[in-house]
Amino acid sequence: MEKRYDCIIVGAGPTGIYCAYELMKKAPNLKVLLVDRGNDIYNRQCPILQKKINKCPTDKNGYSGCRPSCSITTGFGGAGAFSDGKYNITSEYGGWMGEYLDSSLLLELIKYVDQVNLEHGADSEITDPNTDAVKAIERKAIGAGLKLLRARVRHLGTEKNLKIMKNIYETMKGSVDYLFQTKIVNVIVKEGKAVGVEAENGDRIHAEAVVLGVGREGAMWLQKTLESHDIEFINNQVDIGVRVETNNIVMEDINNHLYEGKFIFNTSVGTTVRTFCANPSGHVVVENQDGVVLVNGHAFRDEKLGTENTNFALLVSHEFDQPFNNPNQFAYEVAKLANKLANGSVIVQRYGDILKGRRSTAKRIKECFVTPTLKEAVPGDLGLVLPYNTMKSLIEMMEALNNVTPGIASDHTLFYGVEAKFYSARPVVGSDFQTAIKNLYVGGDGAGITRGLAQAAANGVWIARNIVAKLI
Repeated sequence: MEKRYDCIIVGAGPTGIYCAYELMKKAPNLKVLLVDRGNDIYNRQCPILQKKINKCPTDKNGYSGCRPSCSITTGFGGAGAFSDGKYNITSEYGGWMGEYLDSSLLLELIKYVDQVNLEHGADSEITDPNTDAVKAIERKAIGAGLKLLRARVRHLGTEKNLKIMKNIYETMKGSVDYLFQTKIVNVIVKEGKAVGVEAENGDRIHAEAVVLGVGREGAMWLQKTLESHDIEFINNQVDIGVRVETNNIVMEDINNHLYEGKFIFNTSVGTTVRTFCANPSGHVVVENQDGVVLVNGHAFRDEKLGTENTNFALLVSHEFDQPFNNPNQFAYEVAKLANKLANGSVIVQRYGDILKGRRSTAKRIKECFVTPTLKEAVPGDLGLVLPYNTMKSLIEMMEALNNVTPGIASDHTLFYGVEAKFYSARPVVGSDFQTAIKNLYVGGDGAGITRGLAQAAANGVWIARNIVAKLI
């Protein structure tokens, strides 16, 4: 017997969750299904974080990662569930929704999701980006050629973020149907209209509307699937870089006054570098995306669970011209090379060794003033992995940042690699985020429309409101 719904949402990350939540609130009579290839919020457990193993498991066929998929990047909550949980209340960055919606409407949607989070356990504390101390940091940044992006930031913290996700999961339970450990392989299209999805096990689930919010890990699948249905795309860039780790004292001013300092820098080789996902007193962690091991970071809200280190990403944006049109695959290949050199893990290297053009050894890492929080990382040479323009861009960015937070460009600062942020070539959509296929909607980071929790969640809310307007 074939199952039927009013709306099927593929991907239980921010876009999918808040889309389902809004459908539940605005149209409680609609029958909604939320599908994800990962586990529910209670069964997302990474064996590395649990200290059971020191690197992603590999099966006899050479596949690296947990089954059915990586618990860090998939399952209810999406890749953001184990993140530091920083919610940026601004329309100025975090994606490209501003190209489709008025900035005031976008900010309203972001604030709406923020209120949902508050109702489900988020702390009321929020940063103020307009203090004299922040202005002093911005003044230094401008002098070094850096642009500081300011926003009010609500730091949820990894453990609080998980609690919020569990509370929302329970709120929707019974009103929204869940289907986990299920990989969707295609969208069913008839006469130019989406009418359901097909699962890997052969099940076909029908619906009046289909929403694809598959996240960064699903970006390549999304592009391949939509191209098979003749959807047009706009190419997006891919971000490749490293996770930087230093002592808290070096980042003290930024941590205290901004929590996360978002800086942008234009390099001499024509690239743009940005800081991303800063984690004061945080931990560097790994994530597995389709068998490729990448590096990431998070921080707990509870100070007792913190460390003496701050970590953040340095990401270089790469855009490609014809004939090459697969930037995500390029980033995957770079990361896979790092995995090979690190025997299935990620590489860690002292910044001083990078400047000297030599690999880091276990002895040099042990003598470093910064104690690595990711013990599983393998000392090595990122110069053998990252393209020349990428590495040069990272070095120029570090030297610029050193004018704002002196000591960041110390020989003892650590680089972990590779960190990459994948974005689908952006499907052509309207202001309702509906594709050329009627009743097929796309949103979130995987669709190249957003870049972060706030806009991804807002994207889901807006899609839901447009679906309600059509179906009710």
